[in-house]
Amino acid sequence: MAEPQKDLATQGLPKPTTKPSKLKSTSRIPTAISEIKPVQQEEENESVSDAAEPYERYGEKTFDFEKLKSVWNAFAEQKKGEGKDAEYAVLKQEFRLKDKCTIVLTLTNSVKINILDRFRSDLIKHLKTELDNGSLELETELVVEDVKRVPYTNKEKFEHLAEKKPILNELKNRLGLDPDF
Repeated sequence: MAEPQKDLATQGLPKPTTKPSKLKSTSRIPTAISEIKPVQQEEENESVSDAAEPYERYGEKTFDFEKLKSVWNAFAEQKKGEGKDAEYAVLKQEFRLKDKCTIVLTLTNSVKINILDRFRSDLIKHLKTELDNGSLELETELVVEDVKRVPYTNKEKFEHLAEKKPILNELKNRLGLDPDF
């Protein structure tokens, strides 16, 4: 049979306390104009220090396509080593340098775009760090592939060859051949 729980104070344990969070006071109205400027400067200093912490700083070094390609392939191999084959397949797609800092990745279907979106930020961060260029951008370009019809039956195979060599139709007619056989 379980004992009823006792109050923490009766057990001699201290009550848990919560830390008060730092809130900005908006209800204080300055009584003199000279008080306005110091309060405003404090708020600006707080916002500048808070904003500068989470961002990393990158340089503005220039790079060529070969350097980009080696860094890109290193990231692809890292993903392959982690067992992320879908991400590796996306990274092995064709890409080009549009201008000095814009990379265009050519993808063949929208599923690959969804896969890229899962690790896009990691890729950009890796490229910016390794190339030391903070103005890098990654764009995607969706290209529709031409669907090639593969001939399976004998008739389809014959028609495919007859498109390339029209004399085959004349030969078939003269000899009375049936391409279905």
